[in-house]
Parts: sequence; structure tokens; C-alpha cells
Amino acid sequence: MARLRSGILGNVRGKVSGVVGSQWKDKNYVREYVLPANPNTAAQQVQRDKMKDIVAFCKTLVGPVFNAYTDKFQKSMSGFNFFIKQSIAEFDGSPTYANLKLTEGKLFPVDKTDCVYITGTPVLNIDWVGALGNNGAVTDKVFAAVHDTSTGFWYFPAAEVARSVQLIAVVVPAGLTNTNLECYVWAIKYSGTLVSMISDSVHQQATLP
Repeated sequence: MARLRSGILGNVRGKVSGVVGSQWKDKNYVREYVLPANPNTAAQQVQRDKMKDIVAFCKTLVGPVFNAYTDKFQKSMSGFNFFIKQSIAEFDGSPTYANLKLTEGKLFPVDKTDCVYITGTPVLNIDWVGALGNNGAVTDKVFAAVHDTSTGFWYFPAAEVARSVQLIAVVVPAGLTNTNLECYVWAIKYSGTLVSMISDSVHQQATLP
């Protein structure tokens, strides 16, 4: 693949004769146009089913999670594509939600979490202990996401909270089943207004009080 730094083809887009021009992260490039193959083997059908399922699972996360927290830490792909690369093997028809990480990073994670569905409110409270590890701070922020596996819907807190608060609330509909609610929570460190570090997300299935 050739990168274009200048010249008459510097901003080419789409197919031109036998080449295709495009741009990725402000870099112009051209490549040979190749007619895509469309294999229909059993293995390919399994992979397509996995792709369909994982995209359905995480497409709602693009704005509130991947764009907000993980994109900047990926140099050659988006946070969305990184999640698919890391997690697609889990989507074999019965994902193990505890194995999924919505975020990955080197910040000390949110430690010893509980996720409790308060049916009468209805609200889902995620709490944790105050451990900071080797690089956490009480000023770190915490955010969360809750997935209802029965509907595919995602729910998010109204805003981040400080790690020192040790509790973040997510408003969810009444009448849900706690065993269908998969909770993910992670820490964020800021430098001014910019995200400088994130933690791995931590998973808990919701319980009742």
C-alpha cells in the first residue's frame, strides 16, 4: 500500500481505474482494487454470525465508551474495532460476559465491586472499595455501563463520579431480571480535561439486595 504525501493524487477518494484511494488518520493512500471474495463455507458463516452478534452487542458503546475513553489509546484502529478484535471469539452464541473488557488500560481498576438492582426505585447501584493500587488516586473518575442481555439495551450513569465516592448509580426500567443485567465499571484519570489513562473494566452480574 502506497502513502501519498503530495501530488496530483494526494486527495483521491474511491476507485480510479485499477486503484482505490482513501484516507486513514490523516494519511492518504492508494491500493490495488481487488474484487472481494465471498466464501460461503461453514466456517465463514460461523464467523459472520459472530460478527453480527458482537456488532449488535457493542454498537451502542461507540459514543459513550469507545469514542470517550478508548479511541485515543489505539494508534492503528478505533476503540470499536479493537474491542471486536479482542472479543469476537467470545461471541459463539453464548458469550461469557465476565470475559469481556469494554476498556483496557494500565490504571488501577475499580476494586471489589458489587452491582445491586434496587427494584422498587428502580436503580442499579454499583459500589466498590477505596483501594488505589500503585497508580490510582481518589481524584480519578469512574464510569459504568449496564447491559440487559434479554433486550440488548444499554444503560449508563448520568455522569462520572470520583473514585472516592465509591458508588455510581444507573437508572434502569422497573421489572427487569437481575440475572440479565451485566455491569461494567472502570476508572479514568484526567490531565486537565483530557483522558490520560484508563483501567480495565471490571464485570459483575447484578444481584438483588
